[in-house]
Formats: sequence, structure tokens, C-alpha cells
Amino acid sequence: MSVKSVRPKETGPEKVRRYLEEALSSGRFAQGAKLPTERAISVELGVPRNAVREALAVLEMQRKVVRAVGSGTFVAEAGDANPVAAPEFLRLSALHDASPKEIMEARYVLEPRLALLVVSNATAADFGRLEDLLRECESADTFSSFDTADDAFHQAIAEATHNRLVIDLYAAIAVARQRAAWGFLRKKFLTAERRVASRREHRAIVKALKTRDAMQAETALLNHLREVDMALLDGRVDVRAPVSLRKRMR
Repeated sequence: MSVKSVRPKETGPEKVRRYLEEALSSGRFAQGAKLPTERAISVELGVPRNAVREALAVLEMQRKVVRAVGSGTFVAEAGDANPVAAPEFLRLSALHDASPKEIMEARYVLEPRLALLVVSNATAADFGRLEDLLRECESADTFSSFDTADDAFHQAIAEATHNRLVIDLYAAIAVARQRAAWGFLRKKFLTAERRVASRREHRAIVKALKTRDAMQAETALLNHLREVDMALLDGRVDVRAPVSLRKRMR
């Protein structure tokens, strides 16, 4: 009696990555060409937009695509292509297994410190993008739509630093946030009340950034993370970062 091997079911991000890698290798998208929007890929493949975003983050770390704030995602030019070596990329894949506690710790370390770079480097287009995403968060009336807008909002803050290393670092956190364990917790604590509070906190962050008040923006970002921490605690999910990280960093 023969036993057929069962192939593991492909995840959403894996499906998107395979689709894009096949399209790139076949020449369907030439170097410098603009890729379809996240929404278009999501509809074509029948996957959520966060799966598209995760796949693009991985391809960006491999230097196969380039993402430009407000313009879209493009196939990397030959001079820009610098794929990450396989062993190194396998080490990066460990971020897929990051625990919710590790994710919160990383966010406490990085996100409040984005404020100074955004205040120093952001353009009018960056602030316009943040305002657009604020409106998306305001109009989002379901968990899924708010979750997508919220992810894009925080990624846009990182991109407004115009620091490629910082953008890549935050992209790694964004990839980790899309994993199953974190997504399950978000559904548990991201209630309608928490979404209302997040909108208020987002507005405070953007207001401080637009006035180029680095200290106030850092405080607003840190307060937002603290509120997320409290929501996790109220949901009896013990993933909070250490108290030393939750205190204002000077």
C-alpha cells in the first residue's frame, strides 16, 4: 500500500511571493517596472492585503523590489539588485517566529525613536500620506479594514524617516506582526473601543510630527504603545514588554 506525501498548505504570503518571483523570473515585469497595487494582487490571488504586504517586505529585504512612498513598488534595477545570501536570509526568517512579547519589545525600542528622523526628514508628501491613512483608519468599520490601515499607518511613519536601514528594520517588525500568533491576539484585543482610542492616538502622533515637535511626537508614539500594552493586559494576554521599556526613554 503506497502512502502519498501530503504537501503542506501554502500560506497567503507564500502564495504571493511565489506568484511575484515567477513573474519576475519570467520577465513579465521588466526592471524598473511598477508592480500592480497591493489591492490588485490581493484580489487576483484571493489573499488578504497584509499577506501581500508581508511578501513584498521579504522581496524588498532581498533587494528584488523597491518601494517608494506614495508611488508604489517597482522591480529593482540591475545595479540595485543585491539579493540576500541564502544563509543570511534563513537567519532573517527567524523573525517569522518572534513572539508577541518580542514584537512589543522591539516596537518600544524602535518606534518612539522614529520621531526625530521623521521631524528632520519628512516631506509634505509624507505628511499627506499619513493624513490619507488617518482618514482610512477613521472610515474603517471592520477589524480587517482597520488592521490593514493601521499597519500601513505605522509603516508610513517609518518610511517618512527616509532612512533605508530604519525602513528595513521596521519592515522586519511588520513581517513579524503579520504572523498567525500576533494576528490572533490582535483580533482579541483590537475591539471597537480600542480602535476608537487608536484613531485618537494616531491623530496626536500626526499632529506632533506635522508641527515638527520631536519630543511631543516621541511621547505620542510611546503613549500609543503603552495603550496597546494595556489593551493586551485587559485581554489577559501576558505579552507586555518590561516596565523599563514602557517608561519614557531619555
